[in-house]
Order: sequence, then C-alpha cells, then structure tokens
Amino acid sequence: MTDTTNGKIVPQQQAQDEQPDFITAALKTHRYLRLSFVFAVAALFIGVIIASVAGGSVKGSISYYYWTPARNVFVGVLIAASLAMLALNGRGGAAKIPLGKRTLRLPSPSTLLDFAAIFGPLIAIVPTDVKATEQGLTTFTCEGEEQSCLPKAAFPEVQNAVLTYIITLVVIVVVMLIVQRKEKRKRFALLVPVTAAVTAVALFFFTFVSNAAFPYFRIGPWSFSIHYIVTFLFFAAFATVVWIRGIRDNDPEDRTPASETQKLWYKILAVAMAADILFLVGLAVLAQFGIEDAIPGFPEVLFGEAVGLTLFAVFWAMQTRQRWNERITVLPEPGTAAAAQLRQDLAPAA
Repeated sequence: MTDTTNGKIVPQQQAQDEQPDFITAALKTHRYLRLSFVFAVAALFIGVIIASVAGGSVKGSISYYYWTPARNVFVGVLIAASLAMLALNGRGGAAKIPLGKRTLRLPSPSTLLDFAAIFGPLIAIVPTDVKATEQGLTTFTCEGEEQSCLPKAAFPEVQNAVLTYIITLVVIVVVMLIVQRKEKRKRFALLVPVTAAVTAVALFFFTFVSNAAFPYFRIGPWSFSIHYIVTFLFFAAFATVVWIRGIRDNDPEDRTPASETQKLWYKILAVAMAADILFLVGLAVLAQFGIEDAIPGFPEVLFGEAVGLTLFAVFWAMQTRQRWNERITVLPEPGTAAAAQLRQDLAPAA
C-alpha cells in the first residue's frame, strides 16, 4: 500500500517507521556508547601487545603495564569505560532473583553499573606495585623485607590523581543527589552515593594519612592491595549485571527482550566471569602465603585479567546486537490516556 504526501507517493510502511530526528539520534548514541566498550577493550589489548613486543617481554599482569609505555592507554581506557557505564542509565528497580522458595533482591543493573563505575578509575590511577629489583630504580616506598612497592618518584603523581578523583567523586555525587532529589528513593537507591563516600574517605586515609604501605594497606601482619580490591569489586558488580540479564524473565530495561539463546549465553558468561574472579582471588590468597608464581613460567594473573576483559567485551557486543534496532517510544501528550498507559507500562514492578 502507498500513501500520498505533498503529491509524492511514499510506501505506507516507511511512513509508519519514520521517527523524529531526536529519536534517531538517541538510538545512534545508545548504539555507539555500547560499542565503545568493545573498542576500549580492543585498544587496551593493542596497547599491551605493542608494549610487550617493544619491551621484549610479557609482564605478569595487565595492571603491571601501568609501568610501561602502555600507561596512557591503560589509564585512558579504564576512565573512558567508567564514564560510559555512568552514562548508561536504564529503567527498572531492584532485580528479583528466584532462589528456590525464596527471592533474592539485587540492585538494578543500572545501579550496579554505577557502582562499578566508582572503581574503574581507581584501577587506573592506583597502580599495582613494582618489584624493587626492576626498572633500574633505587628509591622505593618498600620498608624492611618488602620486595614490591611503589617508586618514590611516582608517589606525588599518584597522590595528585587520587586527590583529583576524590574531589571529582564528591562533586558528582552531590550534583546527582541534587538532580535526583525529587525521585522516590528505594532500597538500593543510596548504594552508589554511600559506596562513593566510603571509598573517598578510605582512599584519602590510606593515601595521605596512613600511607607507609601504599598502594597496600595493612591489617596486622596482612597486606592488601588497593588496586586488586577495587578490581575485584569492579568485575564482581559487572558479573552480577550479566547474571541478572540471563535469568530475569521480565526485564523492565529491555524493549527488545533477549532470546532464550541470548539468555543462555548471558548465564554462561556470568558463570565464566565468576570462575575467573575466583581464580584471581585464589592467586591473591596464595600470594599472601608467599607463593607469587603459582604456575612457574606462566603469567597467570595476566591470563585471568585478559579472560575477564574478553568476557566483558563479549557481553557488550552481544547486548549491543540484541538492542541494535530497539525502538524508542515518542512520549505522548501529558494528561492523555496514552500517557497514563505508558506511565503504567514503565513503572517498575512492585
């Protein structure tokens, strides 16, 4: 069938499918923002490969490439990914996950992405340590029998980045609380600002007050890496997002629901991410007992980090494909029956 507009014959289907320019622009922005995650991971891998070839060796972890010419790529990718996570703001409240006869309530995927975005920049600006015998440096923050720590020359630079992060984080949280002050607060609504506040205070304390062990902090005889703690929190939050996408039947954030095959793949990815996190945590536990090279001659930490980043990129690629042609609804006029129905359809499940 055809339709006549200004004397021109236009296919009726095409006329129905046309959307306002601002809707088309929003959809393209949504697509490219999601694709940016995949491009960011690819850029990080490229930077690591170039640094490895140029340096003639493979480092023990991707994080260690902070101390190579790949530093700018490493820091830039993580900060860009965190900003993209913060910008991806979806709909829906807490996720209800059935566990037998009980129901587990988790924060919404959007809240979890914001939670992960708090820690992404810290992975970049709070570096992993350096072995005191490497890089030809003679001045370190190592004390006593410690073999790995931070070069003293790098400490002011890291402190500057950390203080900048803390102040920026406080500004962002205050602005967002002001912007969202009229929204109804629910169970997990304060998770992100509370986490941000705790992170800012703890980071300030361990960087500027009790900083003898930085980038570690000590509890009795045990030392814990700030870098690897925030890395764990980042990937744990993201793995939870993937798991929710795989098992939630009615996802209020999906106008184009995942197929059963896609849900299965999301579950597989979530399980793989959890296994990878446990693998890296296991390596960290072994390191506490002095076992630094669990698999002699094999860069096990680099392997675990590379697997985690690959799974991260695969998820974003799959979900971008799922939502590529997602149709964005034009809002009806306020006060109309259509507006009331739309409000009811978009309301989060109780």
